Amino acid sequence: MPEDLEPEPQRYTGYLIRRAQQLHVAAWMRTVSTEISTVQYSALVVLDQRGTMSQRELCDAIDLDRSTIADMVARMERRGLVVRTTDPDDGRRKAVELSEHGRAERRRLRPLVEQVEGILTDALSVHTRNALRDGLRRMLADS
Repeated sequence: MPEDLEPEPQRYTGYLIRRAQQLHVAAWMRTVSTEISTVQYSALVVLDQRGTMSQRELCDAIDLDRSTIADMVARMERRGLVVRTTDPDDGRRKAVELSEHGRAERRRLRPLVEQVEGILTDALSVHTRNALRDGLRRMLADS
């Protein structure tokens, strides 16, 4: 359908992104976890891949707003997913590392995260799925 014939608000990218995010959150909560958010899972993955990082480095790695990183890491620490320490060279800097429990949760959740990926994209052809991801990456790279 030509863009100018699509009804509002469905013709707007922002509307579609918001609806897709709602679909993602609902599938995540049904399939993966009601306690570990998608952002927290991203933190588990990055810490598992890269090892100990400062909170700021973690924030940058997962594209999180700096005002929310400390609170998120504190929640993860209370759940035993991460360990925070003070940098011996800079007492203001907090280092974050994955705990054994966090590593185990990351491994346990990964197949469930893959299921959510299927819920979201199995109705799309491989070409469409790749085009969607590519378009979103380009959109985010320009932001």
